[in-house]
Amino acid sequence: MSDTGTGRAPATRRPVTIVCDSSVPITRAEAASLGCVVVSMHYLVDGVRHAERYEGENEEYDALFRNAKILSTEAVFQSAFHDEFRRVLDRGSDVLCITMSSRLSGTYRSAVDARKQLLGEGVAVERIVVVDSWTTSGGLDFMVRRARRLVTGGATLGEATAELERTRALQGIAFTVPRLDVLRRSGRLGAMRRAVAGKLDRYLIMVLDKGGIRDTDVAHGMGATVRALVRQVPEGARKGLLVVSSYGDSAAADALVDCVHRMLPKATVEKRDGGPVVSLHLGVGSVSLAWDVPEGAK
Repeated sequence: MSDTGTGRAPATRRPVTIVCDSSVPITRAEAASLGCVVVSMHYLVDGVRHAERYEGENEEYDALFRNAKILSTEAVFQSAFHDEFRRVLDRGSDVLCITMSSRLSGTYRSAVDARKQLLGEGVAVERIVVVDSWTTSGGLDFMVRRARRLVTGGATLGEATAELERTRALQGIAFTVPRLDVLRRSGRLGAMRRAVAGKLDRYLIMVLDKGGIRDTDVAHGMGATVRALVRQVPEGARKGLLVVSSYGDSAAADALVDCVHRMLPKATVEKRDGGPVVSLHLGVGSVSLAWDVPEGAK
């Protein structure tokens, strides 16, 4: 027992439950081991609403997409976060909510609004924190795992939050898409890249920069594309874990895993399913490569 200087024992620290949206590519068992509750985003196929679930539980969604006429997605609603936060609080835990980038989805805003609602209902301000991850898919997986390590290592909720916000710009994710229709309609492509995108067998290499999409290169052919993705990994992350996310059935994902093994033989590679919601944002057949905070980064 430590001495607090008050003559009394320190207050017992409450446990922390991580709450995350379903763009994180983890299984139900992994979520349980991480003390992480996953809140579903939704996607609509010809007007039928589907909940995105844990990795491995979304069936063959890409085949469903191919036969559909109208496709759309929904961010997590404020009410869903409110109810999940309330359940966690009622069990005696504090809430550390980590969402996909606010520049990609309205999910972060929903979580912030749910927190405000609960504060208005009398919940203490220090019991719920919402963090914008600036990432998604494999990058979000890294953040959830870092959060659990921090909390297990003794960090307070405030300390864990500060460290997550400090390191989120140091980890990274690069990706490419087979077709740029979705990104073109969103207005996220610059004029030069829009012109390049129309050329046969050209692939745009993009990264998330503080949560927003930034293009970094153009590659010709699949071989050059996966090599360009691997080159995005900084030197200090080339011996650690890398996460390849496949968005639906993607031959590029297998090619990217093979390329990582060849170019970065000291790295460990995990292949994950990126899930239906991000697949609809990027397009089935897209692929991403995520890395954790590089060794030695400050």
